Amino acid sequence: MGKRRFSFDVLRGISEQAIDGLKADMAFCHPAITGVSKIDPMEGAIEVEVHDDLPDNVGEDIERQVANVVTMSVNSYRFVEAMPPFWSHEATRPYYGIDSVKSFTEKHTIELGPGQYAFQGPATKLYMYFCQRIEKLAKDMNAEFWHLPSIEMSQDLIPKTGYFALHPHLVTFGYRLPPHYERIRNFANEAKKKMFSTAEDSHVLEATGFILEPVVCHNIYRSLKNQRLSEGRIITAQGKCYRFEGYRFSPLLRQWEYSMREVVFIGERDFIAEARKSCIELTQAMVDELDMTASLEIATDPFFTSAAASARTFQVMQTAKLELRLRIDEGNTTAAASFNLHDKHFTQPMEIYDTNERVLETACVGWGIERWMAAFVARWSDDPAKWPDFVKYAS
Repeated sequence: MGKRRFSFDVLRGISEQAIDGLKADMAFCHPAITGVSKIDPMEGAIEVEVHDDLPDNVGEDIERQVANVVTMSVNSYRFVEAMPPFWSHEATRPYYGIDSVKSFTEKHTIELGPGQYAFQGPATKLYMYFCQRIEKLAKDMNAEFWHLPSIEMSQDLIPKTGYFALHPHLVTFGYRLPPHYERIRNFANEAKKKMFSTAEDSHVLEATGFILEPVVCHNIYRSLKNQRLSEGRIITAQGKCYRFEGYRFSPLLRQWEYSMREVVFIGERDFIAEARKSCIELTQAMVDELDMTASLEIATDPFFTSAAASARTFQVMQTAKLELRLRIDEGNTTAAASFNLHDKHFTQPMEIYDTNERVLETACVGWGIERWMAAFVARWSDDPAKWPDFVKYAS
């Protein structure tokens, strides 16, 4: 694996927050880049890891794309200042850390492809524990329990809310063979003869009009389209979500397919604010119960860099997104839950009103099951014998 170093004045003196954001954005810079070795704000330099034996004509494109991403990413954090957490909890015992997470995943998960992992043994048990524990939290909110598909038709909510403009880099699109006998027969014959794993000519495929669901809540808003609600509602569902993460895939911490429990609030602003507050308190109680180091912080979504500056600034100014970050290791945390206010972002385009024809508001809370697993193992060890009894003996 080779390395390339680039210098940009815009990198000089950037904040830790901007550095973290740039590391994330670089995963979508160029397919030849496999990682970021170093970002030096003193010298204004960034060093990236690249594939060996690259064609000569790729170098200029890499440099151009790095310049694009560095400029857009750093500028997107220009007006986003680091702020102290609203709440924090310190564990009473030392942490086992990232090495414990790596040991646990090496023993109890199987990589099936980029960002795709099978769980076995203790990993399955821990997964089921957090599914059930967070389900209880939703029950404590008196939420309606729904089941939703893991695909989302993209003709209504997606264009009306601008999702593709804000998050195109995360999306996994669905394609299929057209319902045309000869074209399907030709593909089947070629597949049998060449044993290929995908269409050699992408033009034989057509877009399905759906994407793999990046968040659980989208299909809830789509389900409530054109409805008139007489009172506030709290709805919950757990589903599989899909986000492409470039070269950053890691078992439990960053997966292409992952599990998320969400609770969605629909109603008047006061109802939304109070419900989110209650959900935050219940999540804090779960952190105390599990004795994990955590903090509740203002955050921003992973916007595509060209759209990020105004969006990130707005979210911070409005305190629209709070994240619960759980400790993995010294200086290393993971966002395990988010508490998001949407205003009328979803209800206006989906025409969700009260009985007096006033547009309602929404908020959602999401818990990433696998990240809770990772943080738990970092806190309590990769050895299940050291886990608390209420986890060890959970049904």
